[in-house]
Amino acid sequence: MTKKPDRTPEILIALSAATGMALLARELDFECPTRLDQLVRERTHSLRAVGARQVLAPMFALGLPGGYITVAYLTAHWLRRRNARGGPAIVSSAWLGWLVHRGAKLVYSRVRPPSPRVRSRTDSYPSGHTTGATALALTTALVLERQGLVSRNRARAIAIGAPLAMGMYRVIDDEHWITDVIGGWLLGTAIGVGCDVALGNARPRRVRRALETSRKSSRRHAHPASATSPA
Repeated sequence: MTKKPDRTPEILIALSAATGMALLARELDFECPTRLDQLVRERTHSLRAVGARQVLAPMFALGLPGGYITVAYLTAHWLRRRNARGGPAIVSSAWLGWLVHRGAKLVYSRVRPPSPRVRSRTDSYPSGHTTGATALALTTALVLERQGLVSRNRARAIAIGAPLAMGMYRVIDDEHWITDVIGGWLLGTAIGVGCDVALGNARPRRVRRALETSRKSSRRHAHPASATSPA
């Protein structure tokens, strides 16, 4: 029997990230941005990051639930066609990235950066786009590397690149404070790693049923029922 790998380090990472997100929230004054928030906002404004905002603009749709959840289902479908494990973990990370961050925003009521474009909103912490992108990217990277479908370097690029780009976009677009993005990275990490620990080796239900049927059929052919002797 194959010995199951020790997932304790991953569990500790997920718990530490979730704790870090909660501790950061405790230190924030939700009515007043931190000095770091103000400094980063001033820097992005002074750089006139119009070009970067235009380049990263397509990430807005990808960071919505309909965007990254769709990507998760497409990725899981691709894995199923290759008879690879991990699809349920990827889909779960996307759904939880949305549901958990919405729940967090019911607890943490923080004012977004002021903007003449929209009225004041109090759903700033944590960044939902960043949370969803981080959760999905981490789980996807871990699954693809474990299945041998991407190299370690490419997995790291997925796990780091997508959350970093999404977080940068949300700050440059002046939709979130940098600490909102940090909170999203932490919460997304907790969700992504947690889903991989729980479901990273799981097969889709259809594949499991097909494998179980195949095994039962193999056993019947390998051990045919013995004929009963006459009385």
